[in-house]
Amino acid sequence: MPSEISATTFNQFFAWSPLVVGLVIYLVLYAAKRHEVTASGAPIGQTFACANCGRRGRREHMVPQEHAGATSWYCARCAGGH
Repeated sequence: MPSEISATTFNQFFAWSPLVVGLVIYLVLYAAKRHEVTASGAPIGQTFACANCGRRGRREHMVPQEHAGATSWYCARCAGGH
């Protein structure tokens, strides 16, 4: 007894297969990426420029000063005069 696939079954298989394969790929990628942690905060080695002389330094070495709601960063050398 020869087994043949009907034309309707054959058409339905190829009609649904792209959707099923795409869904499987999406679910695999979702499962792989859901526990990834994104980098947050300032990038390593970020520096700030002095608002007066332009000298660059780390945030810990700069002095912040408020001016009408805006923050300016000054190096230790220039911070005394402002």
